[in-house]
Amino acid sequence: MIRYTLRTLLKNKTLWAWPGIFMLFVVAITVWGGVSADPSSYSYAINLGGLPLPTGIVINQLVSITILISIIGIPTHFSENIKPERASLLLSKPLSRSELFFSDFMGVFTFCFAYTVISVLLLAVLTTVHGVLFPLHHAIAIIVFLPLILLTYYITIVLFLILTNSYLGAVILGYFLTDFSALFLNADQFLQMFGLTDTWFETLLQILAYLIPSSEAFQQIMSQIFDSGFSGVDISLLGFAFVSCVPLALLAFYQFRKKQF
Repeated sequence: MIRYTLRTLLKNKTLWAWPGIFMLFVVAITVWGGVSADPSSYSYAINLGGLPLPTGIVINQLVSITILISIIGIPTHFSENIKPERASLLLSKPLSRSELFFSDFMGVFTFCFAYTVISVLLLAVLTTVHGVLFPLHHAIAIIVFLPLILLTYYITIVLFLILTNSYLGAVILGYFLTDFSALFLNADQFLQMFGLTDTWFETLLQILAYLIPSSEAFQQIMSQIFDSGFSGVDISLLGFAFVSCVPLALLAFYQFRKKQF
């Protein structure tokens, strides 16, 4: 089933835009810009048309575009799989619902990991052509955490797909709900902004933070590695990020097990 999912995702033309965006970026910088070593850090500096581009912002923008492409393209196969005719066909094989559900997630993670490696290799080629080594901690941060960030969105979208049978509705609801993890993670700042100092509000947001897959936590960890290397990783934040994925993943699994096809 994992191979089936991978084949389906690799045939998805929408997702071809993911490596395509990185390839266009590499070509644009190679032709109209350049990359140089950054003397103020162990990183590199990017320029386009003679204008310096903040490296951190550039990478974050590439990641943001990748997330947008992925949340639009990746759930399409699951949306098709839960249609009665496709689900009946799949479940007519010696395949349990549990195996179908978890192998799908494994296939999606494998796909995201593979495309992330390709993306990092393209960035490494770009810097190498200009005589600069792509920082190892940058490569590891992207390869490890970009697939995890995408998985947080996928968990939420899958739940809404099972509940609503609406691809568009699930993508929109999943995207915005998962993005709320940033608000829950920074509850103190949010409450101070609106003058809500009551501990009841703070407790409520802290509880909600553990119920929504925290894409923001994984993104913050990736930024920490970019800025300070692996010594800057907040282990408690990493643990929280994984724990926050459990409630909706289990709920999606439960709803999938009881869903009528």
